[in-house]
Amino acid sequence: MKGSNAKQNKAVNLRLVLTQIVTLGPISRAEIARNTMLTKQTITNMVEELLTLELVEEIGVKRTEGAGKPSKMLCLNKYAAFTYAVRISSDSLELGVYYLNGECHSKITQHFVSQPTAAAIVEAITSFAKDQKINQNKILAAGLSIQIHSADAITQHQKNQALQAQLSELLHLPVAIETTASACAAYQMLFGEAQTLHNFIYIHIGSKVEAAVVYDRQVLLGQNGLTGAIGDIFVTPEHNEKTGELGTLNDFVSLNSLRTYLASSAEAAIPIDELTPLQHPMSEKWIARATEPMRIAIHTLESLLNTQTIIVGSDMSEACLDSLIAQLRPFIPSISQMGEREIVRLIKVPNISSIALTGVSTLPLHAALSSKNMQTLYTPSLWNENALQRSIFSHAI
Repeated sequence: MKGSNAKQNKAVNLRLVLTQIVTLGPISRAEIARNTMLTKQTITNMVEELLTLELVEEIGVKRTEGAGKPSKMLCLNKYAAFTYAVRISSDSLELGVYYLNGECHSKITQHFVSQPTAAAIVEAITSFAKDQKINQNKILAAGLSIQIHSADAITQHQKNQALQAQLSELLHLPVAIETTASACAAYQMLFGEAQTLHNFIYIHIGSKVEAAVVYDRQVLLGQNGLTGAIGDIFVTPEHNEKTGELGTLNDFVSLNSLRTYLASSAEAAIPIDELTPLQHPMSEKWIARATEPMRIAIHTLESLLNTQTIIVGSDMSEACLDSLIAQLRPFIPSISQMGEREIVRLIKVPNISSIALTGVSTLPLHAALSSKNMQTLYTPSLWNENALQRSIFSHAI
């Protein structure tokens, strides 16, 4: 993306310079200028504003060849603020406090009899932050993801947005909401395996199977912010005896399907993230059953989108995900095999046990970097924003 040297485009330029520093830092002013086609003066102005906000910092110099002056290097100051990460399922609440680069300060998981209300979530956040001695003035915003499987996606989406608004008003903070897959894709672009990729797919196997499609380094949000429901695609001609519908990916690969499969066995009492194929034969049988539907889904995505790669994460144990991926090979031949490849067709995300909440923590920063991402952000009606919040969120609107 190129910037504009016109004064009225300051907002675009600030986001662009910040994006360069976040994704490519340490980086020099000269390198930012070459990448964005902005003038030296424009770069200087944008960097000075970011330095004043302490959102970026200078970390040393880069020696240049010849007689050129050494360049001061810029990078994101991860300590400039914290973000809250909030991930909700039907009976549990994952909370985390994170630095701006996605590093975890602290996190907890709380279990509920039923889905927690907005008031209960805010009470949990407030108590947790107090226990961790977090300065509330240092909280930039919150990221939110809701993992609740509903047959009516539109109704669930509307409920999710209503909860987002309630949390924002009660916390007096901006709240960015996305699916877990989209949150993880955002993190991968900013700080993870996909920093140099222009297009890829992120699949998250949770209570339902989600996908995030990244094209030209933008997460495609779809009409009304709804996209990525790969779990709803048909993967088998077999019919559901109750509904008469064809079998979907969620019926075979989602963790809800795993829970149903294990329901009458002794393994039902074991937490999903502690199951291992070698020790738990029923989970191994489920993986064998899930393999072909997952192969079909991957082939479908590759044939339609032909992205640089597919990244896979999950809430299941690493041992189970390793076993599933191993059994997917050989992949079904697809268009992705044509031509030379620089990246393998499928990548397992590192640190799968922590990646979901980490991804959610980066949603506020990801929203601030592009006006296209701002539809994921809700800002409270009564909000005494600080200088950093005012700068990056007002610029992003």
